[in-house]
Amino acid sequence: MKIDLSEIKNNELVIDNVITLDKTYYENTDIRSLSPIKVDGNIYSDEDFYSVELKLSGEMILPCSISLDDVVFPFEVKIDETIDQTGEENEESLKIIDNTLDIMPIIWQNIVVEIPTKVTCSKCENIKLEGDGWRLLSEEEKNAEIDPRLEKLRDLLDD
Repeated sequence: MKIDLSEIKNNELVIDNVITLDKTYYENTDIRSLSPIKVDGNIYSDEDFYSVELKLSGEMILPCSISLDDVVFPFEVKIDETIDQTGEENEESLKIIDNTLDIMPIIWQNIVVEIPTKVTCSKCENIKLEGDGWRLLSEEEKNAEIDPRLEKLRDLLDD
């Protein structure tokens, strides 16, 4: 999403767009699909900086951590970013080229941060987590459980 900075009037530019991200953006992530993203906000101009204040909202489809079924995960992100007007690169490698600013890196970076590490679908809330001779362990239970084959070594360390 490229912004023509010459459109900034009275030190402010209002943004109200819907963008669709190409699948190449999220093909190496857990995101299976991404709805069109509503982008609202303003870009303010100062003597030395541009201040980008945006609100992103949309939905991403993620795999369920238990069943791998599709889970709709709505997200809403607020962005408050400052960009140097001198044209020098900042930490996100954003540059003002020919009085144009591409804010897609800012948008994508903030969407990636919203991806949860685990998500479960509603049908997995009542799923059976144990059975005949097996049970699903949480990470805490797994770390707390000691392998019985190594239990005898603990007696050697106590001496």
